[in-house]
Amino acid sequence: MNRQLLRIMSIGVLGFTLCLAGPLTSLAADEAQNLFNQGASHANNQEFQQAAKSLQQALDVFPRFAAAHHLLGVVSFTGLQQPDQAVTHLKKAVELHPNFARAYFDLGLVYQHQKNLDAAATVLKKAIEIYPRFADAQLNLAFAYDQLGDREQAISAYQAALKMDPSQLTALFNLATLYDMQGDTDQAMKELQTLTSQDPQDAKAWLLLAQLAEKSLSEKQAIEAYEKALGISPDLLEAHYALGYLMQAQDQPQQAVNHFQEVVRLNPNHAEAQLNLGVLLANLDKLDEAEAAYLAALKLNPGLVEGYYNLGVFYEFHRKDTDSALEQYRKYIELGGQDDRVKKLLKKVGS
Repeated sequence: MNRQLLRIMSIGVLGFTLCLAGPLTSLAADEAQNLFNQGASHANNQEFQQAAKSLQQALDVFPRFAAAHHLLGVVSFTGLQQPDQAVTHLKKAVELHPNFARAYFDLGLVYQHQKNLDAAATVLKKAIEIYPRFADAQLNLAFAYDQLGDREQAISAYQAALKMDPSQLTALFNLATLYDMQGDTDQAMKELQTLTSQDPQDAKAWLLLAQLAEKSLSEKQAIEAYEKALGISPDLLEAHYALGYLMQAQDQPQQAVNHFQEVVRLNPNHAEAQLNLGVLLANLDKLDEAEAAYLAALKLNPGLVEGYYNLGVFYEFHRKDTDSALEQYRKYIELGGQDDRVKKLLKKVGS
């Protein structure tokens, strides 16, 4: 459930001046700088083809113009969707200007896009080495470790990113997910509580917090968090499904029915929700609705073993229809059902 969101490179890269290296006339320097400025203006206006043309012309005049290579790399990736070209120019930018932290960062973003995660981690670490307070580089380094499956490094990197900028909500969510994966539910919940206090409208954070509270058997906290999630995003199927069970456990069957009905509304092919509706509606003596729900569940999933058992129980005890009950019980046993009472019943009637 991690939110692997790259901090996308910004097109706006104004304010660079030409660094002379080797013989170059003042006129040529002015021409290269003017072409760069034109390219930056085009880029800011999202005129990417014109921007690339102007920046290439600047490089034709002065091939060692690091800022032009950087911006052309950004334009190639963000505007023209040419990541290989972007890598070429961004690598040239850092070759010409070894302390160009932003260029290392943007190169890391392109590598992440290409799933070249080891290379991404290397250049992002370089960006942080040059500029230790580079919070976005630290966050994307955490993403890279996370995607590589290196949980310890990812946790350390997310913690470092949050130390630089405690408001990085993506870092809080992903850190909580990693703690949960390590079995540290308490720490995961602490991170999510911090997140939801900073952004009370984050439905996914409330949903994960609810799931962790449910795992910890904190039913009241789980219900509150699921309801918070639904208050923000009413069509969260997972929240409705979980609340159906929790409300049933809280002896609130009608509320449980309401939530399972929402699940069916959101996903008419959800056989398990239909089955749960059958159980609840039967207990509420809404027998026609219960039978319809059971039959709908088995139509959606003819291999739903417990569906035949529950429908058999329904016919046996609610409808007093022994023949129909036995028919369902036989299907239940044929599919591998192991209930001893049903086996004895079928043996008694010679089935």
